[in-house]
Amino acid sequence: MPKPRTYTRRFRVRSTDCDALGHVNHAVYARYLQEAAIEASADAGYDTAWYDRHALSWLIRRSLIEYLQPARYGDELDIITYVANVRRVRSQRNYAIVRVRDGAPVAQAATDWAFIDQRAGAPARIPAEVGTTFLPDGPDPNAQPVIDPAHLPHASPPNAYHTTRRVHYYEMDENQHVNNAVYLNYLEQATIDAAASVGLDLPRLLELGGVFVVRRHDIEYLRPARYGDTLDIAAWIGGVGRSSVRRHYSMHLQNGELCIRAQTDWVWIDLRTKEASPVPSNVLDALDPGV
Repeated sequence: MPKPRTYTRRFRVRSTDCDALGHVNHAVYARYLQEAAIEASADAGYDTAWYDRHALSWLIRRSLIEYLQPARYGDELDIITYVANVRRVRSQRNYAIVRVRDGAPVAQAATDWAFIDQRAGAPARIPAEVGTTFLPDGPDPNAQPVIDPAHLPHASPPNAYHTTRRVHYYEMDENQHVNNAVYLNYLEQATIDAAASVGLDLPRLLELGGVFVVRRHDIEYLRPARYGDTLDIAAWIGGVGRSSVRRHYSMHLQNGELCIRAQTDWVWIDLRTKEASPVPSNVLDALDPGV
């Protein structure tokens, strides 16, 4: 069985990593993953200085993150990561997030990275020696591949909720792009605003005895947004289950180019039992009268 080069990075959850429910915010996990990937590359001999010398970099093309249980302030988390495959100009990296004190799985994820020639501003072929370093025995045949997400939405329906967001300077990364984790904050805020627009703001949800929390994100990054851009963000219901609601999203730049498309599964949590519970019918009726 091939054994990819594996790297483990430990994080201790800070109070500022937690949201209003006392859980590590879902976008914070994306930051953990990004940091673990950067350090894993450096541990293999490809640090930021190496990429700078060769005018090369990695950009995330697509992320899938599944949240299995919440982590809280003071928890120590191990992010275990490895490269699953290398494909000409793209490479998939997988992650498992485990709580140290009891070994409980907290989340799992996969990111599809594109290898970029910074001078040309275009994808570059991944050097053979890079693939060999991360996959000395070849690709993992059991790794779940990140495929082109044909199921993600291309256009919003007429009943979609729309909001706009002006990109702030502090949301940039070193490439002068909106950091990939920030888009998850955009999705979260659009969801909260869309729910509030139909009478389901946080006080009302608390009255009903439950809240929605993220179970799974699937997001594709198509065009970068930069400081000063104004994004049109659309959010709409893509399906419902017994205890969950799937939302679809699109984000467009001012020139009409599609920047992001995504879908997120939100699970209804009973605040008394702290468990997933059936979504109340009046909540479903408010979110999507046609359900």
